[in-house]
Amino acid sequence: MAAEISSTIKAWTYSEYGHSVDVLKFDPNVPLPDVKDDQVLIKVAAASLNPIDYKRMEGGFKASDSPLP
Repeated sequence: MAAEISSTIKAWTYSEYGHSVDVLKFDPNVPLPDVKDDQVLIKVAAASLNPIDYKRMEGGFKASDSPLP
């Protein structure tokens, strides 16, 4: 019996550069990404930020970074 997969996921997102307390937003209804035939979908129980992640969020790599969504 296959487990039912929700069409949305919970995620912390940001759409502008700045300090985490100002730009991070919790969204409990982010659409589930499309999974291609050669990919798998995993359930994440816990995650963390690496130093590069918060430096990017604060705009430390604006000159060489890809645009924010």
